[in-house]
Amino acid sequence: DEDFNITSFSADDPECRRALDNRPPHRFSSITTSDCEILKVDKNRLDLAITWEQAGDYRVEESDDNDVDWMSALLESDVFAKVPPANIQRLFTAFKNEERALGDVVVAEGDPGNLFYVIEHGSALVSKRSENGVEQVARLGPGQFFGEEALIGETTRNATVTMETDGALMYLEKDEFKSLLEQPVMNRITEQDLDAMQADSTALVLLDVRLSGEFKHFHRENSINIPLNKLRQRCDNLDRSACYVVVDNAGPRAELGAYLLVKAGLQAYLLKSDSE
Repeated sequence: DEDFNITSFSADDPECRRALDNRPPHRFSSITTSDCEILKVDKNRLDLAITWEQAGDYRVEESDDNDVDWMSALLESDVFAKVPPANIQRLFTAFKNEERALGDVVVAEGDPGNLFYVIEHGSALVSKRSENGVEQVARLGPGQFFGEEALIGETTRNATVTMETDGALMYLEKDEFKSLLEQPVMNRITEQDLDAMQADSTALVLLDVRLSGEFKHFHRENSINIPLNKLRQRCDNLDRSACYVVVDNAGPRAELGAYLLVKAGLQAYLLKSDSE
């Protein structure tokens, strides 16, 4: 410690059953005296996991390992990690369950969307229409979710999801999704907020998700253009140290663009128009 007092610990000591020096700022320096294995856990994710577990005790006690699996997988997603603890109990209450059979079409490409889904157990296939016919683009398992893009973008389903096995889904109604998930995880800022961020950050990117023709016709100064239909494929290649602000001149497309960035684990904000 700061007084140069030395304390030794080994793996079997009771003190090692808890996190060492688990208060910022750290009060001690630790040096290994032999080869060892150290467990590191992201504190924010641990706090969220504990909150989810406590909020959902009434479910977990009566369920099997599949329930733990889908909830654990949800917690590992960048979207659900941003859900405030205060919303978690309400989420567990709002989720409804439905059984699905092999071959069931859960959502169909082109149909209107009004539900958000999470796979509780079983698996599903995602397919899209293309010039070459229908192509399978993804396989979803427990804890993976779908259906949110149609709700955020106020548009139709952009893919078909078909059950690959018998299984069960958890789902939220549109209004519940909007209030419990979309609004809390979507970071909205004002022009004043943007001015302050621009003064403090050199890694700020103004992003316009309209079509290139719309962008060329007029656009905000210093903004770059990545059309929404290309953003999903480009998320993995974007600078993860940058902060992205989606300019709100594309209506629901801007909201969906900001969400896709958040879903990809990027720091993203939606600039609110003066009329909001």
